Amino acid sequence: MTNQLTSLFSFSTQQPDEPLSQQTDGYRRRIQKLPRRTQQVFLLSRLDQMSYADIAQLLEVEVKAVERCMVRLLEQCSDGPTHLQAANTINLQAHRWYVHLQSPQATASQRIEFRHWLDADAGHLRAFQETERLWCRLEAPAAILGANGWHRRKRRVYLGWLLLTAFLCSVLVTAEAFT
Repeated sequence: MTNQLTSLFSFSTQQPDEPLSQQTDGYRRRIQKLPRRTQQVFLLSRLDQMSYADIAQLLEVEVKAVERCMVRLLEQCSDGPTHLQAANTINLQAHRWYVHLQSPQATASQRIEFRHWLDADAGHLRAFQETERLWCRLEAPAAILGANGWHRRKRRVYLGWLLLTAFLCSVLVTAEAFT
């Protein structure tokens, strides 16, 4: 969380030594349904406290792609009402603001625009606060999902090993066919 957001709101987070709760397990399962790249972006941000710019550089993607991954994750984990279109729109806007304000691409004018959005409706403030609470609740599932550190490795390494393994298997199958 950035300093700008810390000064706006402050909520406590769940301690990592607490037993796995049903809520934590539910969030873990929701996160695992997301694409691996989205999980990786989330874990680099949440566990390693990496900035969006650093994540983008490590994964060789644009900062906007990192932001989209983070918004997608918050949407997946959100417990907001699904039957009200207006509430969904406000929650989505809150997720987008929360993510974008942590981005190095957030400008001063956008921060002012955010304050205007926040002041325009009490529902906006509630949605933003709920997004921050959600972010805090995701600490325990992140610790579980990233325990072995897989998210710190570049995907290309896996692809290289996969291609090498496929090649060796094809050589063995071909050699076996000729014998």
